[in-house]
Amino acid sequence: MKGHGLYWGDMHCNIHGRHMPEIERTYAEARRMLDFFPIAYYPFYFYKTPEGLSVETWRQRERFLQDWDRIAQVAAQFDEPGRFVTFMGYEWHGNRTYYGDHNVFYYDGGPLDPTEDLPELLENLRRHNGIAIPHHTAYQVHDRGKDWDYHDDQLCPFTEIYSNHGSSEACNTPYTLNPNGSMSPRVTAGTAQAGLARGYRLGIICSGDSHGGMAGVWGSGLVGVWATELTRGALWEAFLARRVYGVTGDRIRLDFSANGLPMGAEGSAAAPVEIATSVVASQALDRIELLRNNRVIATHCHNGAWQPPTTGTMRAKIKLEFGWGPVRSYGFNVGPKQWEGRVRLSEGRIAGVEGCFTRWGQRVERSSDRELAFKLETDQRRSAAAGACQQAFILELEAPVEATLDLEVDGRQETIALGDALAASRVFAFKDQARDLVRRVFSRDPDTIENPDVFYHNAYKVKVHTAIPEAGYRADWTFTDEKPPAGRNFYYVRVSQLNGQMAWSSPIWIEVGR
Repeated sequence: MKGHGLYWGDMHCNIHGRHMPEIERTYAEARRMLDFFPIAYYPFYFYKTPEGLSVETWRQRERFLQDWDRIAQVAAQFDEPGRFVTFMGYEWHGNRTYYGDHNVFYYDGGPLDPTEDLPELLENLRRHNGIAIPHHTAYQVHDRGKDWDYHDDQLCPFTEIYSNHGSSEACNTPYTLNPNGSMSPRVTAGTAQAGLARGYRLGIICSGDSHGGMAGVWGSGLVGVWATELTRGALWEAFLARRVYGVTGDRIRLDFSANGLPMGAEGSAAAPVEIATSVVASQALDRIELLRNNRVIATHCHNGAWQPPTTGTMRAKIKLEFGWGPVRSYGFNVGPKQWEGRVRLSEGRIAGVEGCFTRWGQRVERSSDRELAFKLETDQRRSAAAGACQQAFILELEAPVEATLDLEVDGRQETIALGDALAASRVFAFKDQARDLVRRVFSRDPDTIENPDVFYHNAYKVKVHTAIPEAGYRADWTFTDEKPPAGRNFYYVRVSQLNGQMAWSSPIWIEVGR
């Protein structure tokens, strides 16, 4: 988007009272991961009734106000225009059951509002320069889903369409809300598409809804913002203009316009409507879908439309993933795994690094154009399911096809030919370590184990994903909507990678005359 930069944030990292002793680390780690951080303080706690029932309440206001003051101090301490921008925010603790869940954010600080009713909260936000963002809206209405009868699209400029709860886009779209078995399933009435169908000017974001104290958890959702600069004023202006979009995890770069209008804008035109979409994905791009008034009217299928190069210098992305390892259900109790290593490119340069992290403390540092060092920590698996026991990063390379990557990790060295990586993925399993663990943990000679599967099943592994050339992760697509209906129409795009990662743009509203 000309004249604008793309900035990444997480607008739904729930910080509880139990996280307050590490609140400065929360901000320090967020600064390493993100460009801006509107914190979502969570003024609730669980208690048990005398009968043993767990109930969530917000009735400890003095304690919550102390936390709020402390967060304000730390947020001000870490706010650094041009590098890292902070906003104060919290999850509204009014009648969420009836009105649906909303996160409140302030431009320059404001109260921890005890208001019970959403209409009253919105009136208060007018006075305090705040906004309220609905999230996981597709749950049952009046049981934590969004009641679109109560909405103000000036004070609620966008909705959180995806988080670790899943997706509230619609009921027949990817990602259910089933990950939260207590609040699911999703229903049509509260979906984002239902709100759009009502005529609301409703932008779209994704963010984590995480409760572990870490912002920017990969796979839980991030918001991308097109702003003129990395300052509080520029970001806030972009919020209100709805120049925002959401990704599930991979940082897909998405630019979208209709008749020259950017995402989030409104305009009028005579038919036809010219749509332009530019995507730079993080891995192989599958498709781009264009929706008008909640219906797919055109699709660009990118999968199969490109071939990997065989000669010359190229740009490519390659993901390195670390983890797996011993499983508790097998009898191992070894705790987290520390990984340390280096990556060296024989020729060319490492043009970029994108982290895919779900735990604090991950570090990837470039020491030169061709070399980087990393320190990662992966959790131990509790069961055979992989879960979140992997950490990964994506390298963008500019190099000849003949170049090689030298990977050094845990005392092991592997050379990966870029040409081979373009053709197939590879896994390096540390089975010797698994054999040593069996000997050490169980005092058992590994050679006496009846079924050798146990060694691979409990081995730490490194996966070198298939390298994707630029032709596979980049697309510029235009489409002409020749005969849109007369009247007000809205358009948005939905982007899918082959690995399941997605992005959604905010809509553009066009009043079509004849």
